[in-house]
Amino acid sequence: ASYFGQVDVALPGCESYFMHMHQEEHDHALKLLHYIKTRGGRIDLCAINPPDKQNWQNPQHAFQTALDLEISVTDDLVAINGIAEKYGDLDVSDFIITNFIDDQMKSISEMARFVTVLSGIDDNAIGQFIFDRDLLKHYIPRNFNVLRKS
Repeated sequence: ASYFGQVDVALPGCESYFMHMHQEEHDHALKLLHYIKTRGGRIDLCAINPPDKQNWQNPQHAFQTALDLEISVTDDLVAINGIAEKYGDLDVSDFIITNFIDDQMKSISEMARFVTVLSGIDDNAIGQFIFDRDLLKHYIPRNFNVLRKS
């Protein structure tokens, strides 16, 4: 999000989209932490490394990286669910499926569509502008629109 908000990039739709995704992932993390505490589990937090690449060049690269990450997270959730089912822990299985899998599938589908559209745009500035404008207009909740904030 911060990359797209830079004055030399200036794509407020992409900035707003990734800010919204950040908040969604943060909410998911808090939900998981609360669930672990409710189950009497122990929470050991660790550092999260930044992405290797932070100069995205164009929106397609950022959305492709985000898509790859969503797929990886989904694979991890499916693996956790498999372990829960193996040990008969239907509560964990239900928690994973109910709270995460549907959102992951929606995110993967949406980002895959964006990557497809962006692959036809590549570095075309007017194409990126139109994509960004449409992203801001049709996919961003009002409270995440960086242009509407005071």
